[in-house]
Amino acid sequence: MKPLHVYVSASCSVCARTHQVVAALRAQRPTYPVELVDLDQPDAVKPGFVFATPTYVLGERIVSLGNPALATLLNLLDTDAAGCDVQQMNNVEGEGLGHGEALP
Repeated sequence: MKPLHVYVSASCSVCARTHQVVAALRAQRPTYPVELVDLDQPDAVKPGFVFATPTYVLGERIVSLGNPALATLLNLLDTDAAGCDVQQMNNVEGEGLGHGEALP
């Protein structure tokens, strides 16, 4: 299983919802590795390809800019856990895209 990293920041107006989505995700898939990364923390590492918050990254691939529907995330994690290709998840129109906040 590839870890899901979710990048947030205090200046992000929709990141409060991100915390709720991650909590629900962890409750429904407690064994799946999910890390919430607060980019305002001094020890936080921001990959060069993360340019907005919230950003959901599975392995090394951005799977959502903004908060996707919980069902979409669950499907994505289940697909990954089964060892299937998740490329089609990047092509879903409207699933949280465009709802992120640009980083300074």
